[in-house]
Formats: sequence, C-alpha cells, structure tokens
Amino acid sequence: MTDRDECRMPTCSEPARDRTGYSGRFCSDSCEVRYEHLQADARDAAVDEAEDRY
Repeated sequence: MTDRDECRMPTCSEPARDRTGYSGRFCSDSCEVRYEHLQADARDAAVDEAEDRY
C-alpha cells in the first residue's frame, strides 16, 4: 500500500482521493475522522503508559 494510491486508514484499501479534497490522502471524510480518532487514542495510551512508569 502506498499513500499515493490507497487510503491511509490502516484497515481500508479503497483508492485515495487526495485530489478531491480529502486531506492526507483518505478515501472519505469518515476514514479521515476515524484515523484522527485512532491517532488520538494512541497518543492517550502512550501518555497513560508513560505516567504509569513513574
């Protein structure tokens, strides 16, 4: 999978539509929003894990 050809959402293999206005090369707005949520969840988990170490 390449960022140029397919959606950046990890579980999606639909063609990316960067030229039609979806920023970051997603196939749809819903994939873009979901991906942002996944990234936020991962950041929160990393912060929680770092706090548990101290």
